[in-house]
Amino acid sequence: MNRKDDPAKNYILRKNIFAVLFLIVVFGYAGVNAWHGAGAWAEAVRYNLAVADGITLETAPQTISRTVAGLDESIIASMYGRMEFIETYSYIQVLLDKREFNNFSYIKDEDGYLHYASFFREDTNDMEEYAKRLKRLQDWVEPNGTKVLFFVTPGKYVRGETRFRTGMPINNPDNIVDEMLFYLNRYGVETVDCRKYIPNDSLTVQDAFFKTDHHWTIPAAFAATQVLVEQIEEKFGEDLDPDDYYMNPAQYESVVYHKGMLGSMGRKTGANFSGLEDFEALWPRFENHYDRVCMGVTDQTQHFQGITEESLMDTGVLLEHKDIYSDSQYSLYLNGLRPYERIINEDNPDGCRIFAIRDSYFSPMIVFLAPMCGQIDAIWSLEESHMLDIETYVKENEFDYIIMEIYPYNINEDAFNFFKED
Repeated sequence: MNRKDDPAKNYILRKNIFAVLFLIVVFGYAGVNAWHGAGAWAEAVRYNLAVADGITLETAPQTISRTVAGLDESIIASMYGRMEFIETYSYIQVLLDKREFNNFSYIKDEDGYLHYASFFREDTNDMEEYAKRLKRLQDWVEPNGTKVLFFVTPGKYVRGETRFRTGMPINNPDNIVDEMLFYLNRYGVETVDCRKYIPNDSLTVQDAFFKTDHHWTIPAAFAATQVLVEQIEEKFGEDLDPDDYYMNPAQYESVVYHKGMLGSMGRKTGANFSGLEDFEALWPRFENHYDRVCMGVTDQTQHFQGITEESLMDTGVLLEHKDIYSDSQYSLYLNGLRPYERIINEDNPDGCRIFAIRDSYFSPMIVFLAPMCGQIDAIWSLEESHMLDIETYVKENEFDYIIMEIYPYNINEDAFNFFKED
């Protein structure tokens, strides 16, 4: 038999050719990916090395774990053609009429809104201990006359109003919030449960939250600021807006930017699965002047001065041709989230001084609060930078109010990393 006609030889030859071509494609893509992501990887390495400078024996295991996870996330985020792969997969899920994405990482309700999913949640949180830590903070600042307030935002899922297909694993944090509020009330820490106020008759669930993002909308954040100002007056007797000027919706111009919003959830699932949505911004009709110092994720300090639009808002996210996958329009307010903020109101130097322990839900609220305050300092409660420490900051500075704002899904050990000891 002619060797050229030997079926076994031909089979092996085809296998070898496929293997060679496969390896060329794999290593070729790896090379292109390495070249494309080199800058992002180097930046991630520099940041994590900076974080490593603050490692102690006590924090080493946790810091190393987060560093590895951060590097892994940076590599995945900078993968060449990543969004093309995601959008292709996203389109297939739409063709299959699915309501879950990536093995139930996200689920979609019947109105098209994305949510976190959960089959099983390990009970690792200690709400009473978290409440004690906030109580210790309150006891520390009380001699200075500082008032402490815990402000919890509503979650995107609202029982009885949010509709899912049968069998969807809903991640409902209400029990966690209820337990947290119970212990805080027991220990005498003032609280505001924003679930009682948002959504409401004039601000529906659909109006209060984005479809493609876990954040609330800007009108909802403004309504929450109104609630906060009212509660400060009710609980502590101080009227931050005696003329009802800054909390009057008429002092803001509403502008809707059509089909330019793709939130963090939408970037994970792809626009084909989530869709694009409108973004409504509120622009102040008045002019206040601010001096703002903030810290980026690489511990680099930035300085902004000017009226609200120049100092507190990042108008670049509204550009018509901006890459929708790079950032969401929610970042218009205080760049979405910076680990540290110090905002001085140059037009109201004698106004109250607030320190906020917060997450990204509070960013637009800070902008709305700023005209009524003299100074607002803020630290991201989940920040891991060795340059920021909430407990030290509280002990070294004096404020009129300390407000801890938190999104229900962020109630965990990392968010209460302060005053662990009596």
